[in-house]
Amino acid sequence: MRVSATTTLGVAFCLLVTLHYVESRPKEQSRRKHGRYYQRRASRKTKSDKPNIVVVMTDDQDSLLGSMDYMPKTMSLLQDFGATMKNAFVSTPMCCPSRSSFLTGMYVHNHNVYTNNDNCSSPQWQMTHERRNFATYLSNVGYRTGYFGKYLNEYNGSYIPPGWREWVGLIKNSRFYNYSVNFNGRITKHKDNYYKDYLTDLIANDSVTFLKVSKQIYPQKPVMMVLAMPAPHGPEDSAPQYQHLFENVTSHRTPSWNYAPNPDKQWLLQHTGKMEPIHIEFTDLLYRKRLQTLQSVDDAVYKVVKELDNLGELDNTYILYTSDHGYHLGQFGLVKGKAMPYEFDVRVPLYIRGPGIRPKSVISEMVQMIDLAPTILDMAGIAAPEQMDGESFLKLLQNGGRNEAVDLPWRDTILLERGKITARKIKIREKMEAMKNNIGFVSKDNRVMSDCSKPEFQVPCKPYQKWFCHHDQITGKYRMTKCRNIQKDRHHIKKKNCICPPKTQKAINKREKRIQKKFLLSHINYPHKFKPRFIRNKRSEYLDDVSAQLSHYEGKLGRIRTRRSFASDYDDPFAFPLSIEEYNYVKKCRVLLNDTVVCTKDIYVDVNTWKKHKQSLDKLIEHYKQQIDKLKEIRKYLKHSRPTDQQTGGLADVTMETSETMTTETTPMTTRQPIRLGSRDRGRPRNNNKAKTGLMITDNKSVISSDQQQVCRCNTPLRSDYLLRDRVGRKLSADDPLIYKVRRRKTNRHQRNQERKKRKKRKNLKRRTVTKL
Repeated sequence: MRVSATTTLGVAFCLLVTLHYVESRPKEQSRRKHGRYYQRRASRKTKSDKPNIVVVMTDDQDSLLGSMDYMPKTMSLLQDFGATMKNAFVSTPMCCPSRSSFLTGMYVHNHNVYTNNDNCSSPQWQMTHERRNFATYLSNVGYRTGYFGKYLNEYNGSYIPPGWREWVGLIKNSRFYNYSVNFNGRITKHKDNYYKDYLTDLIANDSVTFLKVSKQIYPQKPVMMVLAMPAPHGPEDSAPQYQHLFENVTSHRTPSWNYAPNPDKQWLLQHTGKMEPIHIEFTDLLYRKRLQTLQSVDDAVYKVVKELDNLGELDNTYILYTSDHGYHLGQFGLVKGKAMPYEFDVRVPLYIRGPGIRPKSVISEMVQMIDLAPTILDMAGIAAPEQMDGESFLKLLQNGGRNEAVDLPWRDTILLERGKITARKIKIREKMEAMKNNIGFVSKDNRVMSDCSKPEFQVPCKPYQKWFCHHDQITGKYRMTKCRNIQKDRHHIKKKNCICPPKTQKAINKREKRIQKKFLLSHINYPHKFKPRFIRNKRSEYLDDVSAQLSHYEGKLGRIRTRRSFASDYDDPFAFPLSIEEYNYVKKCRVLLNDTVVCTKDIYVDVNTWKKHKQSLDKLIEHYKQQIDKLKEIRKYLKHSRPTDQQTGGLADVTMETSETMTTETTPMTTRQPIRLGSRDRGRPRNNNKAKTGLMITDNKSVISSDQQQVCRCNTPLRSDYLLRDRVGRKLSADDPLIYKVRRRKTNRHQRNQERKKRKKRKNLKRRTVTKL
């Protein structure tokens, strides 16, 4: 018995030694493979005195719809080992304003980012508030800071914001594929390969690499990272391995889901009815896709926590998980979206773990997004600057809430801001308040009646006048009507001593048009390629040369000048209307090649300089608007007085002369008039001799009086050009050789088709013969 017991103990001891060797062998191989890395960790004398800080911020993640229940890794790592902020809110439920409040710790009315477009990543934001984000204070005390992911909606990637040592900023709004990022000053474009370009995984990998390298090279420096995830924001592209999950999940159907209409709430919800069946199906599908995108975020949180644990920094790191605002899917009948002043949009998830925080603690005090920046600075041992509106809630985390610290005061209300209120909405609000209080309210009829007494609304309409007032005989009220067909800044001056022929041309009837079409189709080579179509009549209004056109244009504007005074009196449409002082204000801002506006510092500091600069720009814009209207009138006039195709050559060589200095030939001359395509013409031009009437029609269709020798432009048409267009769209004038080319033998369409068929048969016969040979 003693021998058998000894043998049994020996065998057991051998098995234990063998198992210990098998388990320790992979670890030894890993240490040999990464020996330098673990050697540095072992030789590290001390860690950083200040804690590391990691912030994970999602985009458009809800708190009340139950999305956190489907992220088990995040809940087990943060909720079970940290604190849950039960009442966390944002002041403005919109991406760019909320993220600006997160970076600066200020309300929207202080950092002036009201919407996703207005002042979002603008030059004013870059010059003032962006330089005072919490990362600048952390970087000054020795933190290695890094930002990964979405920054602001209008960030264009042309710069790296101050305070960040490592920068991987997404350009523009959230996307998962086909996006661009600014990687430490270099623009990198990504495509649609999941293994290389999926943004959520890219953020996780880059942040872990930054954390590992920072702790290897600078072990005594703390690290602060922000992981700004694009999920679950649209377009909701999930990873391939998660696209089959959450088939029948409907946890977003809260008690307020599809509860409509709501007469006790604001005007929008009063007029919002219940959702249609297609809307209900859409909300279910969208919620499913949002949960699928959050699974990659859940993996990223686990990856970062695991790396901190491997580095031995987990106990010395604060980890914050939150979202920029909430979301709604069918609540109160609203199909999807945000920006509503209700809990499903303003309440956000907030979980924090770190040194001094009790595991599984729940804090019910109300905190806001503006409190995150002061709290992060407090974790690093930095006092919050004066411009920050938020307060640090680190004491609440360490004490487990206000219940255990009775002397700790805290807020019981929060401020919600809608964003920018437009001028139109301000007027509507003032009108509603005036109607409610019966103070200073003026009805529309009375307001229109008072406006009708003003000189700018009188008839007839003047240049640049938009509205005029008239009295409605039926209703007996005054109405405002828009001025139409008003020629701006055009003064017609009637010329004297100008003899014009009477109006003799009349519009042709339908029978004449049919005859002309038949005539044209029988006198062209390829009638199947042309589709005759009559266009409107055109006036035969042409000038003698370029100098005559110039003099006529000056006469239209009431400015008849000589050759010497033309250069000095000409009204340049692009003349600079500002004085030297105003021009200096305009030069304070300029547009760079990358379409960014850069201004001097005094624009953002001095209010008077800003006002003068804006007034100068307004004056310049108004001036150029008027000049553009004048240029449009010039273009309209040039279109109206366009020469024919025969006159296009040689215009550049003609010298400018006025109507007073030019000389013309007064001898009678015979001109070749364009033919009117009628049944009696037979394609032959007519010769008209106008010498008997004292008028002369020159080659360029100008009318010259033999006794006055003056070029004038008649208001009556001398002829009507009935033009044609082929199927390609080219214009064919009346004297085009293609139209008047008469075939020697008259053949109809049937004969031509027969000949074409015979030619085809001959070609086919030749091909068959060659094939047989």
